[in-house]
Amino acid sequence: MDLASQLEQAFAERERIADEILTNKQAVIDYDRRRNSNREGLRQFKNLRSDKKAWINMGNMFVKLPVEDAKKHIEREQNELSEKIDTARATIKNKTQVLEKLEGKDRLKGFDLKAISSDDLYGIARK
Repeated sequence: MDLASQLEQAFAERERIADEILTNKQAVIDYDRRRNSNREGLRQFKNLRSDKKAWINMGNMFVKLPVEDAKKHIEREQNELSEKIDTARATIKNKTQVLEKLEGKDRLKGFDLKAISSDDLYGIARK
């Protein structure tokens, strides 16, 4: 394999990884927008009595559900969106490290730190 084709493959690989990073960044933005609109909807349910029914958007249709069921559905979707956001952010972090390695850059120190969870923090405070 000659040098030109090796360079072409290396550039193609870097371009592919960069595209995946950008795609995941856009997914995080889209998921976050949906999560914010769900949060707004949940706030509106605080003003409704639980014996009423509410219209909610499920996919490409509107469904009338009891308020409690609608709340549960939106809260479940909120949890799923949070998990998707966390997964996409982890993928971005991993792909960025791979891209830096391909470009021959040194890894940034502290970039792979993880935040302490509330459970861990609570456990530390109890000791």
